[in-house]
Amino acid sequence: VNNDGSQKVGYTAPGIEGQTEVITRALTLADINPKTIGYVETHGTGTPLGDPVEMTALTKAYRALTEAKQFCAVGSVKSNIGHLDAAAGVASLIKTALSLYHQQIVPSLHFNEANPTIDFANSPFFVSDQLLPWPQYGAPRRAGVSSFGIGGTNAHVILEEAPIPPEPQTKASASWQLVLLSARSSPALETLTS
Repeated sequence: VNNDGSQKVGYTAPGIEGQTEVITRALTLADINPKTIGYVETHGTGTPLGDPVEMTALTKAYRALTEAKQFCAVGSVKSNIGHLDAAAGVASLIKTALSLYHQQIVPSLHFNEANPTIDFANSPFFVSDQLLPWPQYGAPRRAGVSSFGIGGTNAHVILEEAPIPPEPQTKASASWQLVLLSARSSPALETLTS
């Protein structure tokens, strides 16, 4: 988390440098290569100013570590439910956690064409416009989640899928089974046992 502070053009205007810094810091703290991130849940307000600034900041942060193009999907929950103001970040976090759980990248609803001021072709990103399976590519599935607030507060977090527990080892069933019973008193235990 950071704040654009005095670098902001205006109170409601987004800041490229602050967003780039918070994304870079999250990548550094996670100690991962951005090439292992398959999805970024953007703040994605759909505004002519906000989206190009956000995509420029994401591209700058990722370009510091990789030159790969169009390997990471982007989307925004706002196309599904609108802008939830102070709850927008948590809605994005929930959507992304569910995407990791279901191993699918969901489409951005109502997406027809990209903002012409965003150069997706030469960036690490592409807009998810259809339901996509989310393969692992030799590493756990990972996603970034951005949330940017009025006044210049920027937040970015990296999520990684939970490890899949190994299948339990089943043993051959014995001819007898142990059943544990528990009760608050001896009479209650006798009732339960019978």
